[in-house]
Amino acid sequence: MNTKADSTVDFVPSTDASNEVILDNTGAKTRVRKKKKLTAHRAAYFVHSFIGLKLSLIFSIVLITGTIAVFAEEIDWLIYSEVRVSPEGEKLNEGEVFDHLKAAMPGTGFVGIVTASNRERTAAQAVMTLPDGSFKKAWVNPYTGEVTGITDFITVGEFFASLHRSLYLPVVGRAIVNAFGVICLIGLISGLVSYRRFWREFFTLPRWNAKLRILLGDLHKFIGLWSMWFVLIIGVSGSWWFYQNPLVELDAAPQFLPDNVIDPALTNQDLQKLGKGAPTPLSSAEIVKAVKEHDPDFHINYLYPPQHNGMAYTVYGTKRELLVNRYSTRYFVHPYTAEIIGHRIAGDMQPVKRVDLSMGPLHYGTWGYDGTGDFLVKLVWFVFGTAMCVLSISGMIIFYKRTKSATQKLLPTTPDVKQKAYKAWLFIRPWGGPMSGFKYVNWFFIIVIGYGISTSFSLQQEGIVDSGYKYTEQQIGSWRISLNAILGPLEKEFNPIQPGRMTTLNAFIAEGDPQAIKFMYVKPKKPRTTRAPGSVVHGVIGNLHAHMQVPQKLKEDAELWLTIEDWEGNFYKTSWPLLPDENKTIDLR
Repeated sequence: MNTKADSTVDFVPSTDASNEVILDNTGAKTRVRKKKKLTAHRAAYFVHSFIGLKLSLIFSIVLITGTIAVFAEEIDWLIYSEVRVSPEGEKLNEGEVFDHLKAAMPGTGFVGIVTASNRERTAAQAVMTLPDGSFKKAWVNPYTGEVTGITDFITVGEFFASLHRSLYLPVVGRAIVNAFGVICLIGLISGLVSYRRFWREFFTLPRWNAKLRILLGDLHKFIGLWSMWFVLIIGVSGSWWFYQNPLVELDAAPQFLPDNVIDPALTNQDLQKLGKGAPTPLSSAEIVKAVKEHDPDFHINYLYPPQHNGMAYTVYGTKRELLVNRYSTRYFVHPYTAEIIGHRIAGDMQPVKRVDLSMGPLHYGTWGYDGTGDFLVKLVWFVFGTAMCVLSISGMIIFYKRTKSATQKLLPTTPDVKQKAYKAWLFIRPWGGPMSGFKYVNWFFIIVIGYGISTSFSLQQEGIVDSGYKYTEQQIGSWRISLNAILGPLEKEFNPIQPGRMTTLNAFIAEGDPQAIKFMYVKPKKPRTTRAPGSVVHGVIGNLHAHMQVPQKLKEDAELWLTIEDWEGNFYKTSWPLLPDENKTIDLR
């Protein structure tokens, strides 16, 4: 006896099967699905479609912001009048420009200055920290030394550049962005494997009069073929960084790069030769003059004064080596005598290190150095970055439409409320819709990114004074000092004192001469000797800080000790409860 179930066949999506006509028990022709074997071509297609759809939202954010960030500098130049200058004869000595800035804004901390020596109409810029720990950017005319204005630290260009680099996600942001470099490589390889005889199709133009899905498919293939060299560069550089972060950082892979060399520094003997009393460091102009006399072919792009009295003055730049960034070569200068105490020349580095240095210029298109060449390289990177964005968006639409078409076949034939409800359920269920459960992953990261952006804007406006744990002001010698602990700049709301974690201690000097301090240290227990007083506090006004390791075993009565050594050789100490007691140590979160 025949039943309805006797002639029923299971539905198999068309991507997995081909049609075959057979006769059922009644003699009627029935079309069934014949399951295909999984080949390398089909496996590559599934991998490529998975990447194109499941992670499309985050991937598109990374690609679009990266494309815009290529012209981050030019965007700021167009938007902010403070950034634009007009040539007025010869430029000042780069150090003299920095000296003018510091003289014009006393009581402000400057981490360093980007000299804009390779730009004719762009002001030099310096990150400034105010006493409350908030950040701004100061702009200086390199021809006159005049301060042209102050902008927020997060300018429009900086916003897109930072969003691309880290997604404004603390700790894991860089690793996630780097992971998309690996995804680019996988997408490129799987796309070429799934596109049979692709080498014959370079000059096959898209069918502009076809349906949208066909047009998008043709456009996707055409752009993909002509931009695969660029996708390869982005994929290789991103994968290179992914190997370093997170794999090497988490000890999940061996390090093949040469060990980091410790920067040359001033020894105790060097400091003792300066005599008693706080010495006066040389001006930045004198430091730059000494470097230029030592190496006339050196182009100076960044000045980085010592962050504490044991550091050298570091001058960054380039000797126009091939495929290195503008800061790869550096000289280390004695800040009190202008003696060159060390150098690191990009051209002398090991081949594997040179390859590592080349990844940044290749990825961001910053190997043109200056002038027309720099703009043309960036323009090419922008055009092909846009092409990658089109690839991502068109691929998302293509696979969305294909999945939607297959889903439609599962719906009831009558277009009623039941059909609409069932369609909605197919989309919102965790495993449903074209993106299935990955839609929640995408939206989760978008929400977290939004929170990170909000925190970053809050940080630049409000600073870090009233955040984390506050260690209230205490008199120590002739100084009155307070501290605060935060886990990190974007993690102000987290518990800053966690067993085994690294935390950041920020120091604020309310009274006393900071120049009279030779060294300042912090330690999560009382120092036994003056030879091991703890982590060195370094930085500039508003950003004096130390990175301190919290003990694995944290006692309730643990103390935080601050030690100061002055230029006369005297030591001063004080302490606070490490954990909040709502008296000397207050939780401000």
